[in-house]
Amino acid sequence: MDTNYNFSPQLLRIYRETDKRAFDALIEGKEAWFIHDEIYGQLQELVKSEHPSVKLKPEDYSTLISQRLGERSIKEYGVWVFYPWSKRLVHLLDEEEFIEVRTNRNRYKITREEQNALRRRKIGIVGLSVGQSIALTLAMERTCGELRLADFDTAELSNLNRIRTGVQNLGISKTLIAAREILEIDPFIKIRIYNDGLNQENMDHFFTFDGKLDLFVEVCDGLDIKIESRYKARELQIPVVMDTNDRGMLDVERFDLEPDRDILHGLADGLDPKNVKGLTNEEKVPYVLRLIGADTISTRMKASMLEVEQSINTWPQLASSVTLGGALTTDVCRRILLDQYHESGRYYVDLEELVGDSKTKSEAASVPAAQLVNPYSALEWPDIRSAVDEFFERYEAEANGISDHHLNALVDAGIAAPSAGNNQPWKWYYRNGVLFLFHDKIQSWSWGDYYEMGSHMSLGSALENVRLQAEALGLSAQETVFPLEHNSAMIAAVRFSPGTKPVQQSTLDLARYIFVRNTNRKLAKRIQLDESFYSEMSRVVSLFDPVKLYFTQDEEELDELADIIAECDKVRLLNELGHEEFYHEIRWNKADADKTRNGVELDSVDITASEKAGFKVAQDWNAVKLLAQWDKGDAFKKMSLDGIRCASGIVVLTIPEFNHPALIQAGRAAERAWIFANQQQIAVHPMLSTAFFFGRLTHGKGQDLPQHVADKLSLLRQRFLKVLSPGLQHEKNSQYEVFVMKVGIAPDADSRSLRKHKAELFSRD
Repeated sequence: MDTNYNFSPQLLRIYRETDKRAFDALIEGKEAWFIHDEIYGQLQELVKSEHPSVKLKPEDYSTLISQRLGERSIKEYGVWVFYPWSKRLVHLLDEEEFIEVRTNRNRYKITREEQNALRRRKIGIVGLSVGQSIALTLAMERTCGELRLADFDTAELSNLNRIRTGVQNLGISKTLIAAREILEIDPFIKIRIYNDGLNQENMDHFFTFDGKLDLFVEVCDGLDIKIESRYKARELQIPVVMDTNDRGMLDVERFDLEPDRDILHGLADGLDPKNVKGLTNEEKVPYVLRLIGADTISTRMKASMLEVEQSINTWPQLASSVTLGGALTTDVCRRILLDQYHESGRYYVDLEELVGDSKTKSEAASVPAAQLVNPYSALEWPDIRSAVDEFFERYEAEANGISDHHLNALVDAGIAAPSAGNNQPWKWYYRNGVLFLFHDKIQSWSWGDYYEMGSHMSLGSALENVRLQAEALGLSAQETVFPLEHNSAMIAAVRFSPGTKPVQQSTLDLARYIFVRNTNRKLAKRIQLDESFYSEMSRVVSLFDPVKLYFTQDEEELDELADIIAECDKVRLLNELGHEEFYHEIRWNKADADKTRNGVELDSVDITASEKAGFKVAQDWNAVKLLAQWDKGDAFKKMSLDGIRCASGIVVLTIPEFNHPALIQAGRAAERAWIFANQQQIAVHPMLSTAFFFGRLTHGKGQDLPQHVADKLSLLRQRFLKVLSPGLQHEKNSQYEVFVMKVGIAPDADSRSLRKHKAELFSRD
């Protein structure tokens, strides 16, 4: 850590006796290791600038320079500047002449009168990873006469991708590096440095000491300082400029002209600086996205933010972007200070958009691939009625009617069944005492639902609910489950008759839990369950031959399964179709969920604000596609890893033959196992991507999977089967894993997933 805060050069005018003695002492004491005397060349430039319309000859320069020197020797002319940190002694024109020559090439983009006006201006900059480029550009253009620089950090090797300095300055304060570099360009600019950064203790001094700032440039990482410094700037009516070095975004807030303006254009409303102080880079993400706009950042920045604290420590900053920011900020600052620009706003100078390959019309009009291949149209009630007409013509199967009360209770139970992504892939229709279940494929179609395995298990769960509810109502249910070729939408017909046995309390309890059962994604501490829980759950599942149950609660095996399941979730999100269907399921808040009454409300998932912000960023497939190309994206594993690390156990249901009747039976078994677990106050969270991918891999021979993904999934399945091998090795026939769920002890879920209104899902003659 550098403790030498010396950044002021020594100015020696050796025509003065005291300065002459100091100059001689430097030479004699060998303090000045390097002496640079190019004063004659500077004088040539000076006289040339004073005679722009005359083509001077060499002898003219000599005459004019002699006249200017007068009685002084050329050695005494001007000022000698000693830079103690570099041991350099430099001979320069004195201030007025130096500024005149150094800014001569600004004319008339900046007039002499404007340049003189800018000399009286004070600019403060906080944050020098980006701010150094701004400070140097302001100094080079001489947009002000005083700069105040605040940053608490020192230069590190990783800073040198964007900070203009040498490796000899590693460990030195960023403020000191910037101040020295500016003063080596122009020793007459006034510099004040704040090596502790900007904070509550020095903020008044920074903004007001020896005259109020005329403009404030905020480019720091500290969210609390971003907010607090703007409140101070607004209080003092100082304009604020911010550069984000992504897509050339520049922010301007004219508190000098709009003293009542909301800070950060209202985007910081409700943010308490105390609550955002000292956050980690990952914890900052949701606030940064809120302030700069998640939808407006570049694709590569989105991809990078998804890798923060995964494969990188913080978000990237490029020298080209930082340098562009220096130019943009300087230009805007100059025009504000010269009263040439008066508005607040947010602006973009996106070089990738301005300079790049032309997009074809087909690319511009492209839509997500998952929307292009859905082969189904809506299942309308007239279609259903026609299918029912055909059924009665074929089977002549009228049944005893049931009361409206019983009918509504039965349909309510069917609608309450779980479904993948809460897609509710059913429609119910009642006629002549028969309740029909139809598969509404447009609701359930997704790339991930290979062979409609998820939707058929959901339909099986719905049928099991209807059967349980019928028993609780004292009815007997007789089902006809149709083969797929009969009618691809008609799944089952259920007739009801009076039951022959008294209704048991256990039956009533099962039916009540149809409406209590829920998905619980809450996180908690892992607590091992008694073996009797799994034994009883196995007994329940055994009622649904040929479905079998396997489980593990061994910690090492759970850790292995956590990684396998998490990898499958990652595969899903790094696939364009899987990504599209995932975001089709997500409801960002309760209002969104209330509007559609399907999908998964993100607030039901136990994730942090940073993780939720990450999901928002990952909504951009182009950003996620980059992660897939880079073989990154481990952030997509985190939710599954966290979930299983607190699980008591993992339960897997298998079937010996991969067909729709077996999948419907697996859905029945899954619903009963789920209800049983919830009756024991055990939380259940299905984790289905693993089963869906493995079904596609084994039964579908890797259909629609790139070879490298199929190979990866094959290895994951080998690991998966190895965990389950103690149970599977006793099976004579191969088994297909179709349902995976974690079980454990967890706080109550806040709510159940909503269901569509019954009028959308049920009709009758």
